[in-house]
Amino acid sequence: MESNYFAIFLTHHLYYIPQFEPIANELRKRNKKIKFLLMGLDSPDKNKIAFDYCKENGYDPQFYNKEDEALSCEYLINGSHGFPQDININYNTSASVIHGIGTKAGYYTEELNKHDIRFIEGSQRVEMLKEMFPKTKCKLLNVGFAKLDEAFKISDNDKVNMVKSLELDPLKKTILYAPTFYPSSIDNMPKDFPKDFTNYNIIIKPHFFSFEKKKYKHQVRKFNAWEQYNNVYLARADKFNLVPFMTISDIMVSDESSAIFEFAALDKPVIFNQDVKYRLTYRIFKSKIRKRMDGQMSPFKEVAQVIDNYSQLQSIIEDEIHNPQNKKEERKKISEQIVGISDGHVSERIADIMEKYNLNK
Repeated sequence: MESNYFAIFLTHHLYYIPQFEPIANELRKRNKKIKFLLMGLDSPDKNKIAFDYCKENGYDPQFYNKEDEALSCEYLINGSHGFPQDININYNTSASVIHGIGTKAGYYTEELNKHDIRFIEGSQRVEMLKEMFPKTKCKLLNVGFAKLDEAFKISDNDKVNMVKSLELDPLKKTILYAPTFYPSSIDNMPKDFPKDFTNYNIIIKPHFFSFEKKKYKHQVRKFNAWEQYNNVYLARADKFNLVPFMTISDIMVSDESSAIFEFAALDKPVIFNQDVKYRLTYRIFKSKIRKRMDGQMSPFKEVAQVIDNYSQLQSIIEDEIHNPQNKKEERKKISEQIVGISDGHVSERIADIMEKYNLNK
């Protein structure tokens, strides 16, 4: 089969783009023709953000339509937890590049092993998957977490300019509050919490679904209230890439989000806020909580300082800012296990493999 593209990135949601972008950029450096195929599963305004961003950055975006003439490629890169079934694309090799670090149960299913290749974060994950699926024919390759490559390429001067561009004070330390949408700490955070941290910049980077899903509109109302404080920058849906915000921040506060591992891999202190609010059905049927969250996540909480109540937050932040080495060894150990090699060259390793694998077929 003669391919029109070396790689097509199957992009189900706007927030998949940061995982694909470093790989796409590396392939373009090597004069490989790429395309971002947008599935258009978000609301119309978010779909437009995705299309416009990809167009501005030269990723040749196109919305998927099953009735269109079939595209062809050497590699179909898939970021979702499901294998792309019944899709009108001709490809030689399917590769899984999950849109986030695999802490959810969906990471450990046979479904993902239908791919020809899975690019995995860390040797421990590779061994775990081999043990769970000893007969899999999928190539499980330990490369690291490509999304973080950008963080290793931003200079100190760039960081200062980025802080200024957010109209924050470059002389202050910066707190990144990056909650997930559910189960989330947002509901239990005070409406006026920024006033307790006037000596800090605060970047609030919610999960994409907080803006996308109508049932979380109460969260948006709280974000809007926080945004009124002059030490706060709210990253709205069009600022969908967490990496630049992690890069310029000194400490992160999060909850049941794999972002804690991403930040820890940058060797910065993390606070794990367990003061989350569960829906009534989850409080009654606690097995639903266990089913939702991968049981492997609990041991990795050791990378962070854990709090159970907002009242603990201020003192813990102060201590971590002044003693960032507190969890240094734990961060290093767990990051190697769950994120893999963090050196800014993950996308290069992936591109190398894609070129060699393609030649050997």
